[in-house]
Amino acid sequence: MSTEEERKLIVQADIGSLRQSLNSFVLPIEKNQCLRLTSLLDNELMGINDLSRELLRVPAAALQICRAAGGMARAKDLDILTLEQACNMLGTLRLAKLLRSLPIVEREQMPLAYRQLLSISEHALTQAQGLFANRMARLWHEVSLASLLFLAPCWVLIYHRPELFKVWDARALERETAEADIKPWLLDSDHIMSLTQQLAEDWWLPPWILQGYRSLNSSRRLMVKAIHIARDSSHPQQQQALLDADRSLSRWLTMPANSLLMANGIALGAHHDWDARHTGRWQQLTALYLGCSLAEAQSASHINAVDSARSQYQHSDPDLWLPAQALLWQTRSRKRIRPATPVADTHQLEAGDSPKTTSGRPDPVQWRQQCLKLLAQPSAFASLPQLLHCALDAMDHGLGLKQSWIALYNAKQKQLIIRASRGFDPTQEATDLALGDCRNTPWGQWLKTDTLHNLDAARLQREGKTIPDTLTTLLADQRAQLLPLQHRGSIIGLLGAQGLELQKLADEKQRKALLKTAECIYRALINFQTKA
Repeated sequence: MSTEEERKLIVQADIGSLRQSLNSFVLPIEKNQCLRLTSLLDNELMGINDLSRELLRVPAAALQICRAAGGMARAKDLDILTLEQACNMLGTLRLAKLLRSLPIVEREQMPLAYRQLLSISEHALTQAQGLFANRMARLWHEVSLASLLFLAPCWVLIYHRPELFKVWDARALERETAEADIKPWLLDSDHIMSLTQQLAEDWWLPPWILQGYRSLNSSRRLMVKAIHIARDSSHPQQQQALLDADRSLSRWLTMPANSLLMANGIALGAHHDWDARHTGRWQQLTALYLGCSLAEAQSASHINAVDSARSQYQHSDPDLWLPAQALLWQTRSRKRIRPATPVADTHQLEAGDSPKTTSGRPDPVQWRQQCLKLLAQPSAFASLPQLLHCALDAMDHGLGLKQSWIALYNAKQKQLIIRASRGFDPTQEATDLALGDCRNTPWGQWLKTDTLHNLDAARLQREGKTIPDTLTTLLADQRAQLLPLQHRGSIIGLLGAQGLELQKLADEKQRKALLKTAECIYRALINFQTKA
C-alpha cells in the first residue's frame, strides 16, 4: 500500500471517528431559555405555532428537536420540513421531556467561536425571512427552519473545536494565524463539506438543507453559470434571455431550497466584509433569483442585518460581532477586523518601551477587536508581554484612557508589581513599580470590597493608611479607577486608569466598559496560564 493510500485511510478513519463523536453530542442551552420554553409548554393557551416561533430564537433546542423528530421520520420514510411538524411528531410529553433534558450552560461558558457562529446563523435566518418571506409566503416556515439549521453541523464541530473557527476566520480575512495542533484535513474545505453533509444526513435534517449541500457539491457548475449571469445586473432582460436558453439552469435557480444558500452566503460574507467580492456575488445571485435590481437586493440585505442586530442585541453578549455595525463605516472600509498591530510594536513592548497614548478619544471598533483577541481560546499569545500589550491597547486605544497600567501579583516577592503601562513619562517609572502585598492584608481586603474603585484626592487622603505609598505617589492626586482581578478569592492583578475627567468618571457606560475590559483581561490571563 502506497503512502498516499495510507494517508487517505487515516483521514477517513479520523473523519469517521469525529463523525461518531459529533453524532452523540447534544448542544447545551441557557437556563433562562429552558425555563422560557418549558413555561410555554405548560401554558394551555399557547399553541405549537407559538412554541415553534420561540424555538427559532433558541437554535440549539431547535436542532435537537429536529434531530429527535428526524430519527422517527426516517423510520417512516418521511421528511421534517418545519418545526411544527417536528414538534407534532414528538408530541407534547416527549417534547417537554426533551427540552428539560437538554444540558444547561451559562452563555459566558460557551466557546466564543460557537456563539459567533450561532450569531451568523441567526443573521442568515433574518436575511431569509426579509428577502424571501413575501415571495414564498406559503413556505415561510420551511425557509426559516432550513436557513437557521443549514450550518448546524458546524455548530457542533466548532463547539468541540473552537480553534477551527479562528483559523477559518483568519483565512477569510487574509490574516496569518497559527495552525498548530490542527490536523491538516480539518483545514480542507472538501473534507469539512463532506463531514457536514454526512452529519446532516445522519440527523435527517430538512431536505432543503441536504439539497443545499448537494448544490454546493454536485451542482457547482450550474451555480457558477448563475453567478456569471448575475454579474450583469444592469441588463435584466439579457439575464432572463440567458436563463430561458438554459432550462436546467433556470430550473435549478428557481428551486426554493436555494434561498437558504443565499441567506447564509450573505450572512457569512457580511461577517467578514460587506464590500468583498464574495459578498457581492451572493447579493447579485439574490437579485437574479428575486428578479430585482442589485441596489434593491443590497439595500434589503443591509436592512435585514440591522434587524438581526437589534434582535441579537437582546442576548446582552458584547463579545459578538454584528455585521450591521460595519454599515456605519465608509464603503470599501467595512471589514470586520482592521490590520493587526505591527510586529514592531510588540518588540517595543518586550524591550520595555511604552508606546505613546492616543488623543483620548475612545474607539469602539478597536476596543472590540482587542477584547476578541483577549477572549480567544486557546490563548493566541506567545508571551505574557504580548498579552499585556493587547490589554493596554484595549484600555488605551479602545477606551481612550490617557494613562493606564496593569499590575500582576508576584508570589516570590509577595507584591503587586506593574508589568505594563501606557501614557507615562519616562521619569515617572510606572513599570516595575511595587504596589504592596494584596494577600491577607488590609490593602487586599479593601480591594476586594468592590470590582471598581473610584479615587480622587479626598478619598486618597481618607484611605491613606490602606493604600500603599507607592500607589499614592503614582496617582499624584489624580482621579483614578482601580479594578482588581480576582481568581478563587485571591487578587491576581490590578488594573489602573488615571487622568479621567469627572464627567467620564460619572458615566455609567464608561464604568461598564472598564468592567468588561477587566473581565476580558482576567480571562486572557487564565487562558494563557492554562496554555502555558
